[in-house]
Amino acid sequence: MKKTLIIATIMILGMVLVVISSCKKSDPIPDYPQLIGAWSGNTSQDGPIYFYIDNIKGTLYITSYNTMIYTSTGYQNFQSANSNGITAVSGKSFHISLGTGSAGPAFIDGIFNLTDMSLSGNFAAYGSGNNVDIITGTYIANKNQ
Repeated sequence: MKKTLIIATIMILGMVLVVISSCKKSDPIPDYPQLIGAWSGNTSQDGPIYFYIDNIKGTLYITSYNTMIYTSTGYQNFQSANSNGITAVSGKSFHISLGTGSAGPAFIDGIFNLTDMSLSGNFAAYGSGNNVDIITGTYIANKNQ
């Protein structure tokens, strides 16, 4: 009887440990959870632009972006992806640095509008091999459903 009780106790304890260890720990909820997901739109040059926003430990981050910007050598793709986050969303805005050149910093920035769930921003970029002539523009994106 004692042996059966010990075996039953070990089995129950084992099942409890399996259940506890298999539970996924969720990240804390960020300030604006409705921003999480994919956003896409067009630039003022009529090129596509895409962002993905994710919750990492309670902070919203841009985890990927992709846009086509027309430069003196044609359309150039600017993109990056990092599951640890490229840049944090501070409040309802963000700033992605793309480097710098003689005409100033290159970047993509954005501000989320919670009323109509839109994203608008600016970009400034240098074409490949050119750190003198900066290309600037704007964009508007919406959250993908």
